[in-house]
Amino acid sequence: MISREDVEGLAKLARLELGEAEKASLGKDISNILEYVGHVAAVSGAASGPTAPAHHNVMRADTPRPPAQAGEVGDQLAGKEAAIRAAFPKEEKGYNVVRKILQKDE
Repeated sequence: MISREDVEGLAKLARLELGEAEKASLGKDISNILEYVGHVAAVSGAASGPTAPAHHNVMRADTPRPPAQAGEVGDQLAGKEAAIRAAFPKEEKGYNVVRKILQKDE
């Protein structure tokens, strides 16, 4: 069981004022918690082997590729442009034109 002085030291660190009954109760509670943690640590440490897998690179090699041409498979920029044109068919002065949904009450 944790000593009364240890409980008082913990209370001082936590800036708590404890009565005599609280000190006795917390002493028992802290002892039970520490005992439980000891059991868990003993079981988890003994039953398991190494928990971290061996380190290896699962990413593909970073090799340069020639830029994709429009219409080729994997041409992401052309796909993005096509999606923008489908969503915003009108363009004015470099800006996409959208339907007006808000109006000022005059």
